[in-house]
Amino acid sequence: MLRNYSRFFSIELAHEYYLNRKCLDLEIIPAPDCLALFKRLNIHYRQTEHQFVTLINENEAHEPFMNVPPRKYYRTDFGQAVFRFYVTLKNPLFLNYTNIQNTLRKTFYFSNLANNAENNFLYLTLPIAEFANGQEYLPGNLVRDARSGQVYEANKKHLSKKKNDLADSTLWSPKGFNHLPVPVPEFSPGKAYQAGDLVREPKSENVLEAARKHTSATEKQLSDTTLWIARGQGQLQYPTDQDQVDYSSGNYSVTLTDPTKKADISIFGFNYQPSAPAYDIPKGSPEMKFFEQPVTQIPVKLVHLKPGKYQIKVNKEIFNVYYDPLLGAGKTLGVIEIFNYLLGKDSYALLTDEEKIKKINYSILFPTRRVLWKYIRKDARAQTITDTGSTDYKFNLSGDDFISALPIPLSEGVLKTLKLEFNTADFKLSPLPNPPVQRFSKCTQDDYDYICSEMYLNY
Repeated sequence: MLRNYSRFFSIELAHEYYLNRKCLDLEIIPAPDCLALFKRLNIHYRQTEHQFVTLINENEAHEPFMNVPPRKYYRTDFGQAVFRFYVTLKNPLFLNYTNIQNTLRKTFYFSNLANNAENNFLYLTLPIAEFANGQEYLPGNLVRDARSGQVYEANKKHLSKKKNDLADSTLWSPKGFNHLPVPVPEFSPGKAYQAGDLVREPKSENVLEAARKHTSATEKQLSDTTLWIARGQGQLQYPTDQDQVDYSSGNYSVTLTDPTKKADISIFGFNYQPSAPAYDIPKGSPEMKFFEQPVTQIPVKLVHLKPGKYQIKVNKEIFNVYYDPLLGAGKTLGVIEIFNYLLGKDSYALLTDEEKIKKINYSILFPTRRVLWKYIRKDARAQTITDTGSTDYKFNLSGDDFISALPIPLSEGVLKTLKLEFNTADFKLSPLPNPPVQRFSKCTQDDYDYICSEMYLNY
C-alpha cells in the first residue's frame, strides 16, 4: 500500500546575529507525550539546519489519513491534543550574542496561540509591548511603535517622557530587516537568488524574501508570490521577558503580595474553546491551607498533573506556571506547544475548516545582543578611533580605553569601517579588528553596568 506524506507544520529558528539568519545553536526535541502522539498520528519529523519539519500521512483529499470522506475525524479525535517540544541549547555561545534575559526558575514558552502574525511571519512569540510614557527602560529593552509596528531597542537607562523619544538615536536604535548590521541590498534584475535572500524594493523601504532559488528577470517579478515573500518594511518580532513563565519540575511555591494565615488554592487547565480560550477548567478540587503565622510563601502540589501550562489561583492572586518533571534537567531554553483545536480561519491553525492540511510554517526570531566595544591601547601613541561608514559609531577615550558611546550590535559579519589613528600622521590602522564574542566584561557608563566586549591592542 502506497502512503503519501505531506508537510504538516514546520518551526523555523532564526537569529539576527547570523548573516543568513539560520540559527543552528538550538535543537527542537519532541517531549515523550509528543512522540507517543506522533506515533498515533503517523507523523514523522526531522530537524534540518534551523528548521524542525513534520510530515503526516495524508489521504487523497489532502487531509490527515484518518479522515474518510465525508467523515472528518482529526479535530473530533485530536482537537484537544497538544504537540509539546523542548528547545535545547547546542551552542553555549548562543547566550553571549542573544539579547534575552535567562531568568532563574523561568522558561521561555512559545505557542501557536501567540496571535502575532506580521509580514507573512507566524511568530510563536507574543507581540512586543508598546512604547509607554513615564516608564523606565534599561539597555536592551525592546518596545514597539503602535502606529508603524517598528521595534526599537533601548541604548541607555532612562525614563521615557514623550513618544518622539523613539526618534532620539542616543536613546533608541531601530531594529528589523532595514536596520541589520549588513544592509539589505536593492533588487537586481538578472541576479541569481537563493531561498531566504533578502532584497529591498527599488525606491522604497519594502523588503522581500526569496521563496525559492531562481534568477530574477524584471522588477515586476517582485509581486510574484511564488518567487517572493513580502516582509513589509522589515518590521520583526522577537522573544522578550513576556514570553517567559515560571516552571516547576515538581512542587511549586507561589509568593503572595500580602501575608496570610489562610490560602484557598485552585488549579486551572486550558479549555480548548475557539470562541473563548482561557485557563478556566478546574484540575482537581480546591485545597485550603491554614498557617499558625502569616506567610507569603504558599506551597502548591503539581505532581498529579499532566505536563503543560496551568493557572494557579491563591486567594485572589493569579499565577501562571509550566509544569514538567523533565524541565530543569539539561540545557532546556524553553518549550513549544502547538495546539490542534484552532479553527481554519485562524492563520495559526494546522488545518482548514474542511480539514485540509495548510502546511504551516511557524517562526521564532532571536535578537542579536548589543554591547559596548572597548579597545585597550598599548600606549599613548594611539589617539582616536573613528567609524568611516554609514553606521558612524563614536568612541570616547578614557585613560587607555576607547569605549563606544552606544552599544553596538554583535554580528557574524565583520565591521570593516573602524579606523585607529595615531599621533604620527603617516600611520593609521584600518580596518580595526572587531572584539570577540567569546568573553565579556563589565563597563559602567551613564549610570548603568553594560556588557562589554573588549580587545587589547598591540599598538
